[in-house]
Amino acid sequence: DGTPGEGWPSWAFSNHDAPRAISRWALDGNLDQVGRLSLLMLLALRGNPIIYQGEELGLPQGHVAFEDLQDPEAIANWPHTLGRDGARTPMPWAADAPQAGFSTANRTWLRLDQSHAGRAIDKQLTDPRSTVTYLRKLLSLRRDHAAIITGESELLETPEDIVAFVRSAGDQRILCAFNLGNAAVDWQAPPEFVNGKMIANEQSAAIEEEIPITLAPQTGYWAI
Repeated sequence: DGTPGEGWPSWAFSNHDAPRAISRWALDGNLDQVGRLSLLMLLALRGNPIIYQGEELGLPQGHVAFEDLQDPEAIANWPHTLGRDGARTPMPWAADAPQAGFSTANRTWLRLDQSHAGRAIDKQLTDPRSTVTYLRKLLSLRRDHAAIITGESELLETPEDIVAFVRSAGDQRILCAFNLGNAAVDWQAPPEFVNGKMIANEQSAAIEEEIPITLAPQTGYWAI
Protein backbone atom coordinates (compact mmCIF):
# COMPACT_ATOMS: atom_id res chain seq x y z
CA ASP A 1 0.00 0.00 0.00
CA GLY A 2 3.06 2.30 -0.23
CA THR A 3 3.51 2.92 3.49
CA PRO A 4 6.99 3.97 4.72
CA GLY A 5 9.26 1.00 5.28
CA GLU A 6 7.16 -1.30 3.14
CA GLY A 7 9.02 -3.89 1.11
CA TRP A 8 12.60 -5.06 0.99
CA PRO A 9 14.80 -3.59 -1.78
CA SER A 10 17.47 -5.23 -3.88
CA TRP A 11 20.55 -3.19 -4.82
CA ALA A 12 22.93 -3.50 -7.78
CA PHE A 13 25.58 -0.99 -8.86
CA SER A 14 26.55 -2.85 -12.06
CA ASN A 15 24.78 -5.10 -14.54
CA HIS A 16 25.08 -6.40 -18.10
CA ASP A 17 23.18 -3.43 -19.56
CA ALA A 18 25.49 -0.60 -18.41
CA PRO A 19 29.22 0.14 -18.30
CA ARG A 20 30.82 -1.17 -15.11
CA ALA A 21 30.31 1.15 -12.15
CA ILE A 22 34.00 1.12 -11.17
CA SER A 23 35.00 2.67 -14.49
CA ARG A 24 32.21 5.25 -14.26
CA TRP A 25 33.03 6.29 -10.69
CA ALA A 26 36.83 6.06 -10.43
CA LEU A 27 38.80 9.30 -10.23
CA ASP A 28 42.40 9.49 -11.43
CA GLY A 29 42.48 5.76 -12.16
CA ASN A 30 42.01 4.69 -8.52
CA LEU A 31 40.18 1.52 -9.58
CA ASP A 32 41.11 -0.67 -6.62
CA GLN A 33 40.01 1.90 -4.06
CA VAL A 34 36.72 2.57 -5.81
CA GLY A 35 36.12 -1.15 -6.23
CA ARG A 36 36.42 -1.69 -2.48
CA LEU A 37 34.44 1.47 -1.65
CA SER A 38 31.54 0.38 -3.86
CA LEU A 39 31.43 -3.02 -2.12
CA LEU A 40 31.59 -1.33 1.29
CA MET A 41 28.60 0.84 0.42
CA LEU A 42 26.63 -1.87 -1.38
CA LEU A 43 26.86 -4.24 1.58
CA ALA A 44 25.83 -1.49 4.02
CA LEU A 45 22.51 -0.71 2.32
CA ARG A 46 19.27 -2.06 3.74
CA GLY A 47 18.17 -4.85 1.42
CA ASN A 48 19.65 -7.56 -0.76
CA PRO A 49 23.08 -6.69 -2.22
CA ILE A 50 23.62 -8.03 -5.75
CA ILE A 51 27.27 -8.40 -6.74
CA TYR A 52 27.57 -8.47 -10.51
CA GLN A 53 30.11 -10.92 -11.94
CA GLY A 54 33.55 -9.36 -11.77
CA GLU A 55 32.76 -6.86 -9.04
CA GLU A 56 34.32 -9.25 -6.53
CA LEU A 57 37.55 -8.93 -8.58
CA GLY A 58 37.37 -5.18 -8.98
CA LEU A 59 37.10 -5.56 -12.75
CA PRO A 60 36.92 -2.29 -14.69
CA GLN A 61 35.08 -1.93 -17.99
CA GLY A 62 36.64 -4.30 -20.50
CA HIS A 63 38.16 -2.90 -23.68
CA VAL A 64 36.45 -4.22 -26.80
CA ALA A 65 37.81 -3.21 -30.21
CA PHE A 66 35.29 -1.89 -32.72
CA GLU A 67 35.67 -4.95 -34.97
CA ASP A 68 34.87 -7.21 -31.98
CA LEU A 69 31.73 -5.40 -30.80
CA GLN A 70 28.51 -7.41 -30.62
CA ASP A 71 26.17 -4.85 -29.03
CA PRO A 72 24.08 -3.04 -31.72
CA GLU A 73 23.84 0.05 -29.53
CA ALA A 74 27.62 0.22 -29.10
CA ILE A 75 28.19 -0.25 -32.82
CA ALA A 76 25.68 2.47 -33.72
CA ASN A 77 27.12 4.99 -31.24
CA TRP A 78 30.81 4.14 -31.56
CA PRO A 79 33.07 5.79 -30.40
CA HIS A 80 30.89 8.15 -28.36
CA THR A 81 29.77 5.73 -25.62
CA LEU A 82 31.41 2.97 -23.60
CA GLY A 83 28.70 0.56 -24.72
CA ARG A 84 27.57 -2.59 -22.90
CA ASP A 85 29.98 -5.18 -24.27
CA GLY A 86 32.75 -4.04 -21.92
CA ALA A 87 30.67 -5.25 -18.97
CA ARG A 88 30.12 -8.64 -20.64
CA THR A 89 33.67 -9.78 -21.41
CA PRO A 90 34.85 -13.21 -20.15
CA MET A 91 35.38 -13.77 -16.44
CA PRO A 92 39.10 -14.35 -15.68
CA TRP A 93 39.52 -17.52 -13.60
CA ALA A 94 43.19 -18.42 -14.06
CA ALA A 95 45.74 -15.76 -14.94
CA ASP A 96 48.11 -17.97 -16.93
CA ALA A 97 45.57 -20.24 -18.65
CA PRO A 98 44.36 -19.71 -22.24
CA GLN A 99 41.39 -17.34 -22.24
CA ALA A 100 42.21 -16.86 -18.53
CA GLY A 101 40.47 -20.19 -17.88
CA PHE A 102 37.10 -18.98 -19.15
CA SER A 103 36.86 -21.23 -22.21
CA THR A 104 38.75 -23.81 -24.27
CA ALA A 105 37.33 -22.40 -27.50
CA ASN A 106 39.65 -20.71 -29.97
CA ARG A 107 37.44 -17.64 -29.85
CA THR A 108 34.77 -16.52 -27.40
CA TRP A 109 31.72 -14.44 -28.28
CA LEU A 110 33.49 -11.43 -26.79
CA ARG A 111 37.26 -11.43 -26.50
CA LEU A 112 38.93 -11.46 -23.10
CA ASP A 113 40.40 -8.11 -22.07
CA GLN A 114 43.98 -9.23 -21.44
CA SER A 115 44.39 -6.63 -18.69
CA HIS A 116 41.73 -8.53 -16.72
CA ALA A 117 43.94 -11.63 -16.52
CA GLY A 118 46.03 -9.90 -13.85
CA ARG A 119 42.89 -9.74 -11.69
CA ALA A 120 42.04 -13.42 -12.15
CA ILE A 121 40.49 -15.30 -9.26
CA ASP A 122 43.42 -17.67 -8.77
CA LYS A 123 45.80 -14.73 -8.25
CA GLN A 124 43.47 -12.84 -5.93
CA LEU A 125 42.68 -15.77 -3.65
CA THR A 126 46.32 -15.91 -2.52
CA ASP A 127 46.77 -12.13 -2.23
CA PRO A 128 45.89 -10.71 1.21
CA ARG A 129 45.46 -7.24 -0.33
CA SER A 130 43.19 -8.28 -3.20
CA THR A 131 39.59 -7.23 -3.73
CA VAL A 132 38.38 -10.83 -3.33
CA THR A 133 40.13 -11.15 0.04
CA TYR A 134 38.68 -7.80 1.12
CA LEU A 135 35.16 -8.84 0.08
CA ARG A 136 35.36 -12.15 1.94
CA LYS A 137 36.38 -10.37 5.14
CA LEU A 138 33.66 -7.77 4.66
CA LEU A 139 30.99 -10.45 4.17
CA SER A 140 32.17 -12.19 7.33
CA LEU A 141 32.00 -8.90 9.23
CA ARG A 142 28.51 -8.25 7.86
CA ARG A 143 27.28 -11.66 9.04
CA ASP A 144 28.39 -10.80 12.57
CA HIS A 145 26.28 -7.61 12.74
CA ALA A 146 22.51 -7.97 12.66
CA ALA A 147 22.10 -4.21 12.21
CA ILE A 148 23.74 -4.42 8.78
CA ILE A 149 21.89 -7.54 7.67
CA THR A 150 18.30 -6.85 8.76
CA GLY A 151 18.36 -3.56 10.66
CA GLU A 152 16.49 -0.34 10.00
CA SER A 153 18.18 2.49 8.11
CA GLU A 154 18.12 6.16 9.10
CA LEU A 155 19.49 8.63 6.53
CA LEU A 156 21.47 11.52 8.05
CA GLU A 157 21.76 15.13 6.91
CA THR A 158 25.23 15.66 5.47
CA PRO A 159 27.24 18.05 3.29
CA GLU A 160 27.17 17.56 -0.48
CA ASP A 161 29.03 14.42 -1.66
CA ILE A 162 28.70 12.75 1.77
CA VAL A 163 26.19 9.92 2.15
CA ALA A 164 25.68 8.70 5.72
CA PHE A 165 23.11 6.58 7.49
CA VAL A 166 22.71 4.58 10.69
CA ARG A 167 21.75 0.91 10.57
CA SER A 168 20.13 -0.33 13.78
CA ALA A 169 18.76 -3.54 15.26
CA GLY A 170 17.91 -3.70 18.96
CA ASP A 171 20.72 -2.01 20.88
CA GLN A 172 23.17 -2.31 17.99
CA ARG A 173 23.76 0.83 15.92
CA ILE A 174 26.29 1.13 13.11
CA LEU A 175 27.23 4.36 11.36
CA CYS A 176 27.94 4.05 7.63
CA ALA A 177 29.50 7.11 5.96
CA PHE A 178 30.88 7.63 2.45
CA ASN A 179 32.51 10.52 0.57
CA LEU A 180 31.58 9.96 -3.07
CA GLY A 181 33.10 13.22 -4.31
CA ASN A 182 36.51 14.27 -5.59
CA ALA A 183 37.47 16.53 -2.65
CA ALA A 184 38.01 16.01 1.06
CA VAL A 185 35.05 16.96 3.28
CA ASP A 186 34.99 17.75 6.99
CA TRP A 187 32.06 16.00 8.66
CA GLN A 188 31.47 15.30 12.33
CA ALA A 189 29.83 11.98 13.19
CA PRO A 190 26.66 12.16 15.33
CA PRO A 191 27.37 12.64 19.06
CA GLU A 192 26.65 9.01 19.92
CA PHE A 193 29.54 7.96 17.66
CA VAL A 194 32.12 10.64 18.58
CA ASN A 195 34.06 8.13 20.68
CA GLY A 196 33.32 5.25 18.35
CA LYS A 197 35.63 3.10 16.29
CA MET A 198 35.68 2.15 12.64
CA ILE A 199 35.26 -1.57 12.01
CA ALA A 200 35.74 -1.34 8.23
CA ASN A 201 36.77 1.17 5.59
CA GLU A 202 37.68 1.08 1.90
CA GLN A 203 41.13 -0.27 2.75
CA SER A 204 40.36 -2.93 5.34
CA ALA A 205 37.50 -5.01 6.69
CA ALA A 206 39.24 -5.66 10.01
CA ILE A 207 40.24 -2.45 11.77
CA GLU A 208 39.72 -0.64 15.05
CA GLU A 209 40.53 3.02 14.49
CA GLU A 210 39.03 6.34 15.51
CA ILE A 211 36.38 7.83 13.25
CA PRO A 212 38.00 10.49 11.03
CA ILE A 213 36.71 14.06 11.05
CA THR A 214 37.82 14.58 7.46
CA LEU A 215 36.70 12.12 4.80
CA ALA A 216 39.15 11.94 1.91
CA PRO A 217 37.76 11.66 -1.63
CA GLN A 218 36.08 8.35 -2.39
CA THR A 219 36.52 6.86 1.06
CA GLY A 220 34.08 5.48 3.60
CA TYR A 221 33.63 3.45 6.74
CA TRP A 222 31.41 1.45 9.06
CA ALA A 223 31.68 2.45 12.75
CA ILE A 224 30.23 1.40 16.09
